[in-house]
Amino acid sequence: MAIKQVKKLSVSEQVFEQLKQQLLNNEWKQGEKIPSENDLAEAFGVSRVTVRQAIQKLTTLGLLETKLGEGSFVKEVKPGLYMNTIIPIAYLGEDSLQEVLEFRRAIEGVVAELATEKITEDDINELENCYKQMEIHKDNLELFSKADFDFHLILAKATKNSLFIQIFSIIYDVLYDAMTKVVYKRGNTAGLYFHKLLLETIKKGDPKEVRKIMDEHMLDNKNIFDNDAEREE
Repeated sequence: MAIKQVKKLSVSEQVFEQLKQQLLNNEWKQGEKIPSENDLAEAFGVSRVTVRQAIQKLTTLGLLETKLGEGSFVKEVKPGLYMNTIIPIAYLGEDSLQEVLEFRRAIEGVVAELATEKITEDDINELENCYKQMEIHKDNLELFSKADFDFHLILAKATKNSLFIQIFSIIYDVLYDAMTKVVYKRGNTAGLYFHKLLLETIKKGDPKEVRKIMDEHMLDNKNIFDNDAEREE
């Protein structure tokens, strides 16, 4: 039996996991302000940037709400929606990637369509920022992949459907490495093309066209893995 090395969590991911668990344990109540970035950074022994990255992810998942000039506040926490009970990450190995890609292809277009129907100005601003980060970091494929990752999480959040948010948070934890491999394999051209087109069409308010573009994007991603599998046979 082949044994693979356990992947080490980054410092930001460790901070995220600890904060998430504290929220799920109701250590902070709904509406309560959590400690400042400075206080958390000192408590964890990490930089403010690291804390900010963790808070941004918790905000994307709908666990926190950040108010400009005031800080971050706890939103309604439903533990059952954030416990990874649908698809435990530990059970999804490389052999499952094809199934997850197929699932992603089936659901992402629907999510993008629903998000376009419910999207707010704040959501659009977040998507625009993600796309700008993709442009800024087009030559740094690790940061480029992270911005790509966040773009899709924000779309899931924009559906205002807690089940979609939970499902996507699980799927993208599993797919993050795979998404990065796609970017490293083919570069940034396709990602920039599809995300720019998605953003422009979302801003026009055309849900059906957004779904069509997302479906094409997902098929394009899936074909990368299909082609790799054929070459390995």
